[in-house]
Amino acid sequence: MDLLPTSEQDEIVSTVRAVLADRHQLGEPLGDELWSAAAEQGWFLIGLPESAGGVGYSIIEESLVMRELGTACAPGPFLATVLAAHVAALAGNAELTAAIGAGSHRVALAERLDPERFAVQDLPGASLVLVVDEAGIRVVDAAHVSASAVDSIDELVPVAYTDGAITGEPLAALSGDDAIDVLLDGALLVAAGLAGLAEATVTQSVAYGKDREQFGQPIGAFQAVKHRCADMATRAEIASCQVAYAAITRRDRRDDAAFHVDAARIVATRAAIDNSQINVQNHGGIGFTWEHTAHRFVTRARVWSLRLGSSASHQSSLLARSAAD
Repeated sequence: MDLLPTSEQDEIVSTVRAVLADRHQLGEPLGDELWSAAAEQGWFLIGLPESAGGVGYSIIEESLVMRELGTACAPGPFLATVLAAHVAALAGNAELTAAIGAGSHRVALAERLDPERFAVQDLPGASLVLVVDEAGIRVVDAAHVSASAVDSIDELVPVAYTDGAITGEPLAALSGDDAIDVLLDGALLVAAGLAGLAEATVTQSVAYGKDREQFGQPIGAFQAVKHRCADMATRAEIASCQVAYAAITRRDRRDDAAFHVDAARIVATRAAIDNSQINVQNHGGIGFTWEHTAHRFVTRARVWSLRLGSSASHQSSLLARSAAD
């Protein structure tokens, strides 16, 4: 098993990073230019085989793209759109797959919150909704989803709530093992985004530690700051390595792949949440202000940590798998 990225994978990362640097600024909403560039670059179909209209790569390349989106703290329904393309392809809806790949649809994510409600992320501007509930996973027209309330934890990733069931004839639907398979890949992609976010906070803290001076020297020279940055870097590296390993096990369809996906999600969630909070601390007073972007990572880590399950649900799943083995 080769754990090192190939030159082609390095090129994918460099291209995605360049597109994000050119078309996105931290703290800004999703722009049409970035969405169009993502479609042109094939981000939404990168993990689908060519026979299904995709680019022909695997979950590994998908996770690399999602990691860079997390590093850039890019808002928008990238995760749900990628997963909706998988659902459409597996359900045999080639027309819908192509439309999603072309960027014609922005897909919100609706997850069952309790018997009475769904939590829906990225609903404003979405034309489709990816619904995840006890029946499986399906793609429906956004016209069937109306919000009864909106949570403003992060105005760039609004979370809406619906009353009752989400009805309407699905455009594509999966259940059973196929649905589990897509959701497992989805959990891995969430972990990749969280790992990227953890890496970004390290970069931001280290840069500030070099620039900010106190008592005639950079604050990064003080042990209290440098040790926190070192711990942040360790957490981010562990998360990235676990995500990479889990992606390989998913690509190779290993029997223990689900275990490693759960582990990746748990480790990456903790790395993103801890690093984002410590990043605020490293920035001192300015880190607590709205004018600085450090708070973006905090809210984004919290919002992403609840996508396609929580740390608690993945811990329960991991323990159950361990007991079964």
